[in-house]
Amino acid sequence: MSLLLENLPPRFFVDFTVPKRAEGSALVSCRETGDYTQYVAWLADYLHQASIPLSAEQQRWISSKAMTPEKVIFECSDLFGYAMGDLDSLVTWFEAEGDYAAYDAEMRRLWLETTAPEEKVEFSYEELSCAAFERLRREWQQERTAGMEWHHADIPFRSLLSWALRQTPARRQRQQQIEFFFRNSTENASK
Repeated sequence: MSLLLENLPPRFFVDFTVPKRAEGSALVSCRETGDYTQYVAWLADYLHQASIPLSAEQQRWISSKAMTPEKVIFECSDLFGYAMGDLDSLVTWFEAEGDYAAYDAEMRRLWLETTAPEEKVEFSYEELSCAAFERLRREWQQERTAGMEWHHADIPFRSLLSWALRQTPARRQRQQQIEFFFRNSTENASK
């Protein structure tokens, strides 16, 4: 769990724009195939044209890893998909106003109780760093402060995805990258 959360690209809740359906309602979720197709086409164009700022942590993340547009899309979808369940558990901890020391002690206790003896020999407890814990708490607080309920997996990474898609001139290629983002994050979330 901690390794996934430790490496999760920084999220930034700064843009909640969604397109409108033909009848005028906001496309806040994609339950129908037509909605998904419309959303992907719209998002590929919107993120290519929008000027969504990167957070300071996102700028450092891109620079420190020498990210390409394709790698940004892969990392965001891959790690976010795998980490969704762990993020939910962490949110529960944040809502209870738990601190890092108590969180780490509880995770260590659970690991010791639930890990088979032979696995304890091969694997060690993976501690989530205090810095990552606090970064994730700040992101959670930012999401709550925004006051928006989001249903699209791209929203926490919109600024990173926009950074990537602004460097991708071909519309079809942008759509394929967005389709990959959703497909990969969904596949990984189900594992």
